[in-house]
Formats: sequence, structure tokens, C-alpha cells
Amino acid sequence: MDEEDNTQSETFSLYVRLRLLDADDLYDLVSTLLIKKPELHQMALEWFKERQKTMPETMENEDLVALNDDLLLEYWEDTRDIISEFNRLGGGLEEDEEEAYEYLDQISKLIVEGELSTSAKLEFLDEAFEEYNIENSGFEDGLMDLFFEICQTKEEWEYLVKKLDEHPSDWRKELIMRIQKRHLHDDEAYLQERKQILSHGMDYWDLVKFYVEKGDQEKALETAEEGILKGEGSCSWLFEFLWEHFSKEGDTANLERIVQTALSRNDEEKNMLDRLFEYYRSEGDYKRAKAALLKSFEFTRRKYYAEYNKLKGFLKGPDWKSVEPEIFAKIKEEDFHDYLRICLDKGMKETVLKSILNPPKSRFGYLIEENFDEFADELNKDFPEKIIEYYWQKAYRNIPNGTRKTYSIAARYLGKVKGIYLDILNDEAGWTKRFSDLKSEFKKRPAFLDEVSGL
Repeated sequence: MDEEDNTQSETFSLYVRLRLLDADDLYDLVSTLLIKKPELHQMALEWFKERQKTMPETMENEDLVALNDDLLLEYWEDTRDIISEFNRLGGGLEEDEEEAYEYLDQISKLIVEGELSTSAKLEFLDEAFEEYNIENSGFEDGLMDLFFEICQTKEEWEYLVKKLDEHPSDWRKELIMRIQKRHLHDDEAYLQERKQILSHGMDYWDLVKFYVEKGDQEKALETAEEGILKGEGSCSWLFEFLWEHFSKEGDTANLERIVQTALSRNDEEKNMLDRLFEYYRSEGDYKRAKAALLKSFEFTRRKYYAEYNKLKGFLKGPDWKSVEPEIFAKIKEEDFHDYLRICLDKGMKETVLKSILNPPKSRFGYLIEENFDEFADELNKDFPEKIIEYYWQKAYRNIPNGTRKTYSIAARYLGKVKGIYLDILNDEAGWTKRFSDLKSEFKKRPAFLDEVSGL
């Protein structure tokens, strides 16, 4: 019998002997293995877990809870080893990170199943917060998601509040208030905490939403009014809330007032002026709508082309004629591309051509970004020879010292050149000669020749 047969025989003999063991001997064997190889403890638990899924009648509910509790703490212990090391070093290997998240996912599955005792959950929170509080592992968001997932009963949510409050911070206070409002439904506790932290616009907005949910519109409006005066940072939701209320009421005075508040605090100016314009336009008040629209343009920082057309479309002839030169000049200074788009609309094709062939410098002395292809495409029928040179230069600059990537760019521009020669000028010979000369110039660049082979 060869060596392989001996191995198979021995293995077969082991399984035979295992089957012959009585219950006491089998227990002794497994106990010995678990003592000598502690990692087998988790495998044994998972074995029973799998058996419970296929034969649920073999385990009482209390046994299942106890099994899940043990698995929870086993998975956490493995996770903690990794997170603790990450906390110590401020990070770690990617494969270790993935392993930790796999364990956290296993814990999440146990939570979803729903058979965990409160005592095990609280023990998990105690141990997990020891790592979370160090805040140097990078797992903080994942752990916090799990903390919120694991809590279900009043006792558990209150315990999470206790753990969060052991190391106070504005962020933890926000989490505590979320728990008090959404999960414990403790309005008094929420209000007590919330009113102590009202500094940012979003703080006020959180309180406004609370009052709205409670049906207290008066308190909600009062809080929003205070927020747009005192709130730091963005107050967009507060302004929108007040706008919706006063516009439904047709309260023009208050609409004007909150727009002025936005202007005074340098927040939401354009948005609120745009709203005011739409309001007056819907009311048929041309004079006030015009004033709001012109004021709104002062705060334009992008999409000038759309703003130009909006003004042009609304203002009456004499009004538009009087303000258009100033608006046009400002757009030229602020967004040269949108300026050229307007030039095309105005039929100023030669101006556009000169601009893309000789781009002006910005106010800081730098050449304006040269990607004017959209304008070249528009002008190729009017100035085909000039646009050929524009695209030829765009192609050529990508060939010397080039790479596959730049050669591909060059090929795209050469394709545009070919299209003008053939489709607009009907000059196939001119294209053939020029393209042949270019390939001869760069005949020692096989990658380039390969990229343009389709032309």
C-alpha cells in the first residue's frame, strides 16, 4: 500500500473511531480541543447556529438567545483586536480593515435576527465604547451605526445616551438629541438639550422641524425668525420655510423683510431675490419684479448665459436696451465662455473667431483657458480655413513628446480637420497632402501612426 493509501486509511480510521465514541468521551474530546484551541469556540457556536437554522426544533428560544449572545461577544472580541491595533497606530492594513468590517457585518446580522438579550447588548456597548472613545481607528462611523442599530428597547436607548454623555461634545449632544426625539420620544429632554445648543442654522432648523411635527406652527415660525438672525452658517432651510409660509399668506411686507435679512447677513441673497422676482412676476407686478431680477444679477457667480437670457426674456424693450451693455460687459469679465455664447447669439462671429484664435488674458495676467472647441464647431462653415488652423494646432501640440493618450487627442482633432477639408471645402487632395506630410514628420512614432491609422 502506497503512502497516499496509508493517509486515507488513517483518516478513515479516525472518523470510524469518532463514530464509536459515546457521549461522555465525545464531550471530553471536544472540551479538550476547545481548551487547547480557543479559536474553535467560535466555530462550535457557528455550528450550533447553523444546526438551529436547519433543525429549529432542537433549540429553545432561550438557548438561541444565549447562543447569539455568545456569538455577539465572540465576533466583537475578534473585531476589537483589530480596532485596538488601529487605535494604537492610527490605522492599519487594508486586509485587516476588511476583516474587521466582516465581523461588524456578522454582528449586524445577529441584530437583524433580533434574538439578543439586553444584558449582552449593554456589555457590547461598554466594551465597544472603550475603543470608540479613543477615536483614532477610523472605525468610528461604522461603530456608531452599529450602536444605533443594536438599540431597540427604552432601556437600551437610555444606556446609549449614558455612554454618549460620558465624553460630552457637540456631535454627541446632537446624537443624544436625536435619540431623545426619535426613539425615546422624550420631548422635554430634547428641548432642554436643544435650547442649550442653538448656534448654527441647522440647529434652529432641527428645532423648527420638531415644532412642525408637534403641530405648533407659531413656535416653528418664531424659531425660524430667530434662526435667520442669529444662526451661523447656512440658513437656507429656515429662509425657505419662512418664504413658503409668507408667500402662501400673500404677505409681501414680510417677504421683503426676510429678503433684506438675507442681504444683510450675506446668506442666500441670490436665491431669495430669485424667489422675490418669481413672486412679483406671478402677481403681475413688473416694476418690483424687474428690481428683484436686476438685484439678483448682482449676485450671479455662475451660469451667466442663462441669467442673461432670463433678463432678456423678461425685461421690456427700453429697459433691456438700457441695461444690456453693462450686463454684457460684466459677463465678458466674469465668464468669457458665456460671453462668447452670447456673442454667437448676437451674430458677432468675427469677434468669437478672433477670441478663440488669440485668447485674451484674464484680469490676473494669465491666458484664459483655451478650450474653445464648441465655438470652433459653430464657426467651421463660416471660416473653414481659420478653424482648420485652430484644430491643426490643437492636434500638433499633442504629438511631440506625446503618449498614447495625447496621440488619441491629436487623432480626434485631426478628424475634425479632415471633416472640414472633405465636407466643407471639398478639398480631399489638400487633406491628403497635409496629412501625409504630418505622418512623414513623425514617421518614427509608431504609436502615433497607429492612433491616426483610421484617418
